[in-house]
Amino acid sequence: MILGILLLCTVVVALLLGQLARMSLRERILQTTAMLAAAFIFYGLVVLLENATH
Repeated sequence: MILGILLLCTVVVALLLGQLARMSLRERILQTTAMLAAAFIFYGLVVLLENATH
C-alpha cells in the first residue's frame, strides 16, 4: 500500500514539474512552495500509517 501511494505521489510531482516549466517565476515559486508543503504533509501521513500498522 505504501509503495502504491509513493508511486502515485511521484507521478503527480512529475506532472507538476512539467507544468512549472510553463509558468512565470512568481507562479513557479508559489507552486513549488505548495508542492513542498504537500510533500511534508504526505510524508507525515506515510509515517503515521507505517506506525499504525506496526
